[in-house]
Amino acid sequence: MKRARLWILVLAVGAVLGGCKHSRKETEAPTEAPTETQVMTEAPTEAPTEPPTEREDSMNKTRQLKGLVKESNASSLTIQTERGKELEFSITGADIQLPNGIQNGINVTLLYKGKISGDDTSDARVLMVLDLAEGETPVTEGEPMTESAEADPNAGEGTLSGTIEDVNTDRIVILADDGESYYFSAYQTAVNLVNGLQEGNYVTVRYNGDIYGPDLVLADSITDNDPAAGDDTVTAGPSASGNYSYAGGTVTAYTTDTVSITTDEGLDITFDTTEATHCYENGILAGNYVTVEYTGSLEDGDGSDVKAVAVYDYTDDGADQSSQSGSEQNSQSGSGQDAESGSDENGASVSDTDDDAV
Repeated sequence: MKRARLWILVLAVGAVLGGCKHSRKETEAPTEAPTETQVMTEAPTEAPTEPPTEREDSMNKTRQLKGLVKESNASSLTIQTERGKELEFSITGADIQLPNGIQNGINVTLLYKGKISGDDTSDARVLMVLDLAEGETPVTEGEPMTESAEADPNAGEGTLSGTIEDVNTDRIVILADDGESYYFSAYQTAVNLVNGLQEGNYVTVRYNGDIYGPDLVLADSITDNDPAAGDDTVTAGPSASGNYSYAGGTVTAYTTDTVSITTDEGLDITFDTTEATHCYENGILAGNYVTVEYTGSLEDGDGSDVKAVAVYDYTDDGADQSSQSGSEQNSQSGSGQDAESGSDENGASVSDTDDDAV
């Protein structure tokens, strides 16, 4: 009996001790889960950006427009342009360089990037607002300037900056900084365009005549170079080196990205000129003789596999002899023509835009 009680006591103690041991195991602080080692990843490096090409830079020029302040607030500015159009611009983020701030009735100059199309300024980003430059004729409030019934014979010389909007053998159309389209004759015009005749390229036109009148105004020069460098700075034309072929012929048609010629052999070829330079002493005119410098294979007069590198109407020591001999005929067939037919077309074209004139 005593032995049985002893066994019962041993079993009881063992149960108690076993229970305590189990209890201690439950109350022990849980060990922290091993943390994953953080892998330090390098920040992705951005691919190096290519510097803008001359053509891209030409399309992103800083432009300027003067006007009379009509209304303004912290985020917008409305000006009246020289031609009486009122344009509203966002000036959020613009640098206002006016000692007394923007006030109604003062003349200002806007520096902006982008373009104005008619009354639409949504594609124009104003960078800076400045006082009118010294010597600039101020814009006055009054009746909008409209096309006159007759051109002003005393209009004189001037310059106009803007982007090429359209071109053919009769005229070239420039969308100016003020959002208006201006029409010029390029007959016997000195053309020097490193960035080509492509639509959207920014150019400066020197002219002599009344650009507000109904007649086509003769452009003296068209260049996308620094106007201060002068018209004699020739940077377009025959390439100094390269494995190029040459085709000479008379111009039959022009667009903003092609030129069509009839070659000396009588072939009619249209060249892709989207990446070509243009340099002419005798302007853009049907019948003028030009040399097209190109890459690719010109088989059976098919120009689909070739691309023009340069188009020009003068000879150079580095040019192929065939192009030199052809250049001696330069503009003979076109020299007797005038721009009168283009003027009539231009007058109609301008009158079509009278409702949108600035």
